[in-house]
Amino acid sequence: MFRNVFRSAPTKTLIASATTAAFTGSLYVSSPVNASTQCDTASSPNNEVFASSSDPIPGSEYYKEENNDDVFLSRISYTHSNEELQALIKGGELLKQNQTKSNISNNFRGVLSTSKVESDSDKSTTLETHDRPESHCVVTKKMYFYKTPQIESKKQSKFILLAGSSSEALGGDIAHLLGWDLNKMDVGKFNDGETRVEIGDSVRGKHIYLICSTCSDDAVLELAFMISTLRRSSVKSITTVIPYYGYSRQDQQFARESIAASDIAIMFQEMGVDHVMCLDLHNDSLRGFFKPSVPVENLISVPVAAAYFNEEFRDSDSNITVVASHEGQVERAAIFRNVLQRLSGKNIEFAFITKNRQKRGETQYTPEVVGKVKGRKVIIVDDIVNTATTLESNVDKLADLGADSIHAWATHGVFGPANLCRARERIGNMKNLDYLLISNSIMNKGPLPDKIRQLNVAPLLAEAIARSFHGQSVSSILNLDQLDQIVERYDG
Repeated sequence: MFRNVFRSAPTKTLIASATTAAFTGSLYVSSPVNASTQCDTASSPNNEVFASSSDPIPGSEYYKEENNDDVFLSRISYTHSNEELQALIKGGELLKQNQTKSNISNNFRGVLSTSKVESDSDKSTTLETHDRPESHCVVTKKMYFYKTPQIESKKQSKFILLAGSSSEALGGDIAHLLGWDLNKMDVGKFNDGETRVEIGDSVRGKHIYLICSTCSDDAVLELAFMISTLRRSSVKSITTVIPYYGYSRQDQQFARESIAASDIAIMFQEMGVDHVMCLDLHNDSLRGFFKPSVPVENLISVPVAAAYFNEEFRDSDSNITVVASHEGQVERAAIFRNVLQRLSGKNIEFAFITKNRQKRGETQYTPEVVGKVKGRKVIIVDDIVNTATTLESNVDKLADLGADSIHAWATHGVFGPANLCRARERIGNMKNLDYLLISNSIMNKGPLPDKIRQLNVAPLLAEAIARSFHGQSVSSILNLDQLDQIVERYDG
């Protein structure tokens, strides 16, 4: 008797008619007169006709505007009680309010959040990024490499910014600096421990920037699933911003070991990543693990640290020596020295420490220092601090040689859980160390000792993301040719 077919009557017309009928005690439904509908409206004028799920939805890519002459509205009398009429009136007012809010959010991207699933449930918590997350990081007093980038208005509709659970706070700071907000994404686990990823916003045809440090196995898997989810959602491009590239130290094969750094790159490529941006890779050659079709940007954060120490020592007349923590850090320490010398206008000495290990993996060795350190302020430069045993031996050696004060910089503080790694305790007990400065590339759970400071690198990453999205040079961010144009910090 009834046929579940709904011909393409204009949506606005049907809504308006239904609303009018609701307040006049009548209900309108659509009844086609086209013979192909197999519905005899002449003999059965009151037959209801319902929508079919196979019909194209108005506004979708499959919907085409048709001649609406073959559609009319038939009327079915229906009597409402006073209580029902009051409920309909209230519902109509709420609907109008929601539509107004929706229009505002569409114009200003009001839904700006990321989420993380709580450990004891399957529900997500929302991080509002227009209110910046609480941060205990230190910052430079001036803008050295951050030029207050904003996403161009004509391109805003194509820009999506997401952050994984391992980079929530850093992602929130980056979004704040870009004048943007993180889009909705739920990342968590089901009750059986399986990882779950759900994108909350429409991303079809958009350029995605996904911030996620792969500092744990869970984070690696989450990032792979995020890339796959986005690729299956018909995005235009995916750029992963990886502040800390996990497994980066497994970049060579010894005996029958895996080259895990390469395996991670292959995984992300197979999932569908288009572009990768990393912060201070352990070895720059890791970029070669990706195909030529997947360009990799290696952002060096050493100049940001050098700028911080320049502000720390600006009023001091003490001589400064930059020390590479071992042979593999000479290039990184040289960049640090050059930037510090350029900013301070002073002559900065250079030194390095040799480990003299007899075999790979040996922890007991005698460090040797090449360079002047006696009576000088010393800054040790490294890229990763994990157990802090190398840092401890270097600090003790420099103190024995008569260093006036000892500071240290390491881009990534990979401390791990406090109950499994004694690095925090070991650093806190180093009496000869003034403090260790690390970046906030990794969200370390639990408090850090007073001798560990975290430098916020969000300005550097925000600048890189804005330049990448606008097709501008990323490598020129660290250009110090215009020192006279450096201004006070963005947030006063």
